[in-house]
Amino acid sequence: MRLISLNVFSFLDGRVIRTIKFNDKGLSLIVDETNTKTSGSNIGKTTAVKVIDLCLGANAVSSIYKEKDTGENYIVKEFIEKNKIVAELTVNIDDKINSFTRALYKNGKNEINGEKKDNITQYRNELNRIIFNNDSNNPSFRQLISKFIRLENSNESSLLKYLGTFTKNYEYQAIYHYLYGLNTSKSKNISIIALNEHIDKDIEAIFRKNGISSLEEFKAQINLMKEELDKFKKAYAEVTIIDDYQSKKEQMDKLLVSIKQLEGKSAKENLNINLMKEKIEREKDKMFHVDERILQNLYDETNGTVSSVICDFRDLQTFHNGMLSKRLDILFKALKQKEGMLKEVTLELNKLQKKYEEEYVTFNCELKDKFEEKYTEFVVNKVKYENALNDYQYILKMEAKKEDNLKGRVLEDNNYERQEEIKDTLNTYFKNYTEKIIGEPYALVFNEDDEEFPIKIIGLNGKPGTGIKKAMITCFDLSHINLILKENYHMPIFEIHDKMENIDLVELKNIIDVARNFEGQYVFPVLNDRINTLGIKDDEIVLRLSSTDKFFQI
Repeated sequence: MRLISLNVFSFLDGRVIRTIKFNDKGLSLIVDETNTKTSGSNIGKTTAVKVIDLCLGANAVSSIYKEKDTGENYIVKEFIEKNKIVAELTVNIDDKINSFTRALYKNGKNEINGEKKDNITQYRNELNRIIFNNDSNNPSFRQLISKFIRLENSNESSLLKYLGTFTKNYEYQAIYHYLYGLNTSKSKNISIIALNEHIDKDIEAIFRKNGISSLEEFKAQINLMKEELDKFKKAYAEVTIIDDYQSKKEQMDKLLVSIKQLEGKSAKENLNINLMKEKIEREKDKMFHVDERILQNLYDETNGTVSSVICDFRDLQTFHNGMLSKRLDILFKALKQKEGMLKEVTLELNKLQKKYEEEYVTFNCELKDKFEEKYTEFVVNKVKYENALNDYQYILKMEAKKEDNLKGRVLEDNNYERQEEIKDTLNTYFKNYTEKIIGEPYALVFNEDDEEFPIKIIGLNGKPGTGIKKAMITCFDLSHINLILKENYHMPIFEIHDKMENIDLVELKNIIDVARNFEGQYVFPVLNDRINTLGIKDDEIVLRLSSTDKFFQI
């Protein structure tokens, strides 16, 4: 992957704010043309490389207008938001043009080759696939690309640990192996180590919470807790500490049986009474009465010829109603008897219920007095036991998961000769660069132990001194680009460095001389007053900035 150009423009009207066309190889310098009396800190030379970094998936867009020391530049911030500024980085990958577009304003959309990405994670994953041919996203895109674009952290302490000191050694092992093509299978295995390490931290936290140090100790503790709970349950089930407890219990049981019987009898009597009341109502409905006026009219119409019939009908009515009255009398007497029986049952039931309630409460108060303290202890211990058991079962589950993870390990590439060839090639480049730029050769020493940092730099006089580590970054990174070119790795072949102005002038001149013959691309800012001293050519400069021509032209 080679850099072609960076275009910064307004999304609203398409107005171009800034265009940078990078040299195909060698130097691509950003010149700060402010004089020594004028501060060049706000002209935008760092902004230029920050914008490139944003196009390559860096986090905070606010880094463009916010500095740790000076705070926010509200003019730049307002300009970006008001004009909806967008940056487009165009690159060449396998002779194919690709564009990575990043909105610099809040809530703006990001695109890769014209296709919008919903979020920064999706954006980075796609970049990882395109630039590093890394579909697995392991290592992550930012873990890889940060080796090719060093910004504020491009200092002596970040020479090897370019992701910061918080990144674990085993993570660096995977990253460097991937970047150098030493053993790409290590990346997957390292991710398994990282996953299992996270599980181990969870397990350790549970151990600390329960005051134990091992799974066996935890198991023994849980068994003891369960035994104590079982003892209490047994003691509670076989209560003998209350005087004549058994006899009291038998009395309560008998009383409860009597109550249940009376409740059944009461329900039966209530049902009989209701049925009887319904029957009485039905009998009442059977009684009938003759209207005297109707009978008189009938008699008049028939001239008295039906008098005997009428008399017989009245007799029938009287007889019928008389029979019903007798039946009703019998039913009323039976109803009154049933209601009397129900009253007796109810009184007895109430008496027994009251007795049961009183004795039951007394009985339980006695139990409460004897067992309250012990039962409270039991409840507390039961909760502790259940929590501990859940923790124990979780640990067993996590241990099983660790085993499953380890089963997913892939066989590491044991092509020792091939790996040694790569290391030798890289070291050849590194020794050459350190000798030319720093003045003495240094070598890279590789460590395959996952618990150790993967790379160490040594010289004839031991480790490099503090004063030369800044130039060592250049030697280190350019050597890697040469390896990529030689081995034809699917990776970037550029390096972007910031904060180079404080480097030793002799070493900086050596860097300029070396980079002129560099087949990759080397981008970094340089002060104008050093151009003549360093012998920098006009065609090596891709961007000039000054107090009157700042990056955003504001």
